[in-house]
Amino acid sequence: HFEPFFVPRESVICEPMFKDELQRVGIDLFNRSPGHGVAWLVATGVVRDYPVEINGFLTRMRADPVRFGEYLGEDFSTSQTLRLELLNSLPLLGTGIVSALQVALEDFAMPSDWIKADRLLRGVAHFWWRQHDEEVSDKDNSGKPPFLRPRQSRLGADSELSGLELHSCLLGTEVFHRLMFSALMLQRYISAGNTMTLNEWVHLNTGIEVGGTDVPMHVQQSVFKVVVEAK
Repeated sequence: HFEPFFVPRESVICEPMFKDELQRVGIDLFNRSPGHGVAWLVATGVVRDYPVEINGFLTRMRADPVRFGEYLGEDFSTSQTLRLELLNSLPLLGTGIVSALQVALEDFAMPSDWIKADRLLRGVAHFWWRQHDEEVSDKDNSGKPPFLRPRQSRLGADSELSGLELHSCLLGTEVFHRLMFSALMLQRYISAGNTMTLNEWVHLNTGIEVGGTDVPMHVQQSVFKVVVEAK
């Protein structure tokens, strides 16, 4: 897991007898004001001030996914730390653009604010690319091809390009991030009752690959098909 260098805050009080009550108050406060909720949970000793423990607690206690997503997308230092820890822990190996998003959104909802959403998508893209780079490196070192089963999208489409096959079609994490952002925009646009053709979407994606080139058509087709068929 990801543990950045920082000095953990110590709890102000320690009341084991009232742990359940303090947990409930902390979650209720988090669902109203995430920053205050995290501060309360640490100050009362409900969780230690470590990203992996805070994220784990919020996930286990089923914190409001909308509030959780909004907080993870903030530019606050605590939000950045929790975001990196959570995204680093995701099992993204073998996923595609859409299925990677689905894995990420199991515990939180994507913020409606595009800037916050972009911070999360950039993190997902970074760790997706790193996990697949490591897989390629392991393959090269061992001389054996990795067994990497693609993750099927829960949206019901099994034609999404994924894993090392997708990795080999793109030039870097930046284009993965841009394509994921475009896919999210497409999904929200269609969910709002609008329509868009493949050609229109491909035109919007013109030049998003490294050096101003285009993402291969078959990659865009696979993403478009999964998103559109989910409506």
